[in-house]
Amino acid sequence: MKHIRKMIVVGLVSAAVIILIYNFTSNSEGRLANEPRSTPSTPLTVINKENFAGTTNTHRFDIRAGSSYMKVSFKNTGSKHFTFTINEGSTSGTAITSGSVPADGKEHTYYSDKALSTGSYYVSTSSAQGMSGILDVSLGTDVN
Repeated sequence: MKHIRKMIVVGLVSAAVIILIYNFTSNSEGRLANEPRSTPSTPLTVINKENFAGTTNTHRFDIRAGSSYMKVSFKNTGSKHFTFTINEGSTSGTAITSGSVPADGKEHTYYSDKALSTGSYYVSTSSAQGMSGILDVSLGTDVN
Protein backbone atom coordinates (compact mmCIF):
# COMPACT_ATOMS: atom_id res chain seq x y z
CA MET A 1 0.00 0.00 0.00
CA LYS A 2 2.84 2.41 0.84
CA HIS A 3 4.45 1.61 -2.46
CA ILE A 4 1.28 2.55 -4.38
CA ARG A 5 1.00 5.85 -2.46
CA LYS A 6 4.56 6.74 -3.36
CA MET A 7 3.89 6.02 -7.03
CA ILE A 8 0.76 8.22 -6.98
CA VAL A 9 2.67 11.10 -5.34
CA VAL A 10 5.53 10.75 -7.86
CA GLY A 11 2.98 10.73 -10.71
CA LEU A 12 1.24 13.89 -9.40
CA VAL A 13 4.54 15.73 -8.86
CA SER A 14 5.72 14.73 -12.34
CA ALA A 15 2.47 15.98 -13.88
CA ALA A 16 2.79 19.31 -12.04
CA VAL A 17 6.39 19.73 -13.23
CA ILE A 18 5.40 18.95 -16.83
CA ILE A 19 2.55 21.48 -16.68
CA LEU A 20 4.87 24.17 -15.29
CA ILE A 21 7.53 23.47 -17.92
CA TYR A 22 4.86 23.61 -20.65
CA ASN A 23 3.52 26.95 -19.38
CA PHE A 24 6.97 28.54 -19.27
CA THR A 25 8.17 27.22 -22.62
CA SER A 26 4.94 27.97 -24.49
CA ASN A 27 5.00 31.59 -23.34
CA SER A 28 8.00 33.40 -24.82
CA GLU A 29 8.09 35.93 -21.98
CA GLY A 30 8.34 33.27 -19.25
CA ARG A 31 5.07 34.12 -17.49
CA LEU A 32 2.43 31.62 -16.52
CA ALA A 33 -0.40 31.43 -19.06
CA ASN A 34 -3.00 32.94 -16.72
CA GLU A 35 -0.77 35.81 -15.58
CA PRO A 36 -1.74 39.23 -17.01
CA ARG A 37 0.43 40.58 -19.81
CA SER A 38 1.87 44.04 -19.54
CA THR A 39 0.49 46.63 -21.94
CA PRO A 40 2.55 49.23 -23.76
CA SER A 41 3.17 52.28 -21.65
CA THR A 42 1.21 55.44 -22.25
CA PRO A 43 3.26 58.08 -24.06
CA LEU A 44 4.51 60.90 -21.88
CA THR A 45 3.77 64.36 -23.30
CA VAL A 46 6.65 66.70 -22.45
CA ILE A 47 5.61 69.66 -24.61
CA ASN A 48 1.87 70.11 -25.05
CA LYS A 49 0.36 72.53 -27.59
CA GLU A 50 3.20 75.02 -27.20
CA ASN A 51 2.64 78.09 -29.41
CA PHE A 52 5.58 79.59 -31.27
CA ALA A 53 5.96 82.58 -33.59
CA GLY A 54 8.56 84.86 -35.16
CA THR A 55 11.62 83.84 -37.15
CA THR A 56 13.34 81.44 -34.69
CA ASN A 57 12.30 79.43 -31.65
CA THR A 58 13.92 76.79 -29.49
CA HIS A 59 12.20 74.41 -27.07
CA ARG A 60 14.06 72.04 -24.76
CA PHE A 61 12.88 68.69 -23.46
CA ASP A 62 14.56 65.87 -21.55
CA ILE A 63 14.49 62.14 -22.17
CA ARG A 64 14.73 60.23 -18.91
CA ALA A 65 15.33 56.56 -18.24
CA GLY A 66 12.37 54.49 -19.36
CA SER A 67 11.66 56.47 -22.54
CA SER A 68 13.72 56.02 -25.66
CA TYR A 69 11.63 57.25 -28.57
CA MET A 70 10.08 60.61 -29.39
CA LYS A 71 7.17 61.80 -31.45
CA VAL A 72 7.19 65.46 -32.51
CA SER A 73 4.11 67.06 -34.04
CA PHE A 74 3.90 70.49 -35.65
CA LYS A 75 0.88 72.40 -36.84
CA ASN A 76 1.88 75.31 -39.06
CA THR A 77 -0.74 78.04 -38.58
CA GLY A 78 1.24 80.60 -40.60
CA SER A 79 1.25 81.45 -44.28
CA LYS A 80 4.80 80.20 -45.06
CA HIS A 81 6.59 76.90 -44.50
CA PHE A 82 9.18 76.65 -41.72
CA THR A 83 12.09 74.31 -41.05
CA PHE A 84 12.93 72.43 -37.89
CA THR A 85 15.91 70.60 -36.43
CA ILE A 86 16.06 68.38 -33.34
CA ASN A 87 19.48 68.24 -31.72
CA GLU A 88 20.89 66.24 -28.83
CA GLY A 89 22.72 67.96 -25.95
CA SER A 90 22.57 71.54 -27.26
CA THR A 91 21.13 73.56 -30.12
CA SER A 92 24.30 72.81 -32.07
CA GLY A 93 24.65 69.20 -30.89
CA THR A 94 24.17 66.03 -32.90
CA ALA A 95 21.20 66.43 -35.27
CA ILE A 96 18.58 63.73 -34.66
CA THR A 97 16.19 64.77 -37.43
CA SER A 98 15.18 67.80 -39.45
CA GLY A 99 12.61 68.78 -42.02
CA SER A 100 10.26 71.34 -43.46
CA VAL A 101 6.66 71.86 -42.36
CA PRO A 102 4.28 73.18 -45.04
CA ALA A 103 1.85 76.01 -44.31
CA ASP A 104 -1.28 73.90 -44.78
CA GLY A 105 -2.76 74.07 -41.27
CA LYS A 106 -2.48 70.28 -40.88
CA GLU A 107 -0.60 68.39 -38.20
CA HIS A 108 2.71 66.90 -39.35
CA THR A 109 4.28 64.23 -37.15
CA TYR A 110 7.88 63.01 -37.07
CA TYR A 111 9.23 60.02 -35.12
CA SER A 112 12.68 59.02 -33.95
CA ASP A 113 13.46 55.81 -35.82
CA LYS A 114 16.07 54.66 -33.32
CA ALA A 115 16.25 54.58 -29.54
CA LEU A 116 17.62 57.80 -28.09
CA SER A 117 19.89 58.32 -25.09
CA THR A 118 18.77 59.98 -21.91
CA GLY A 119 19.56 63.68 -21.80
CA SER A 120 18.50 67.05 -23.16
CA TYR A 121 17.13 67.61 -26.65
CA TYR A 122 16.31 70.83 -28.49
CA VAL A 123 13.62 71.50 -31.10
CA SER A 124 14.58 74.55 -33.16
CA THR A 125 12.22 76.12 -35.71
CA SER A 126 13.02 78.90 -38.16
CA SER A 127 11.63 80.80 -41.11
CA ALA A 128 12.89 83.84 -43.00
CA GLN A 129 9.32 85.17 -43.40
CA GLY A 130 8.13 84.66 -39.84
CA MET A 131 6.02 81.77 -38.65
CA SER A 132 3.34 80.71 -36.25
CA GLY A 133 2.51 77.22 -35.11
CA ILE A 134 1.91 74.70 -32.37
CA LEU A 135 4.40 72.10 -31.11
CA ASP A 136 3.77 68.80 -29.27
CA VAL A 137 6.48 66.38 -28.10
CA SER A 138 5.71 62.96 -26.61
CA LEU A 139 8.08 60.26 -25.36
CA GLY A 140 7.54 56.51 -25.32
CA THR A 141 9.10 53.10 -25.06
CA ASP A 142 8.67 52.16 -28.73
CA VAL A 143 8.65 53.75 -32.17
CA ASN A 144 4.89 54.23 -32.25
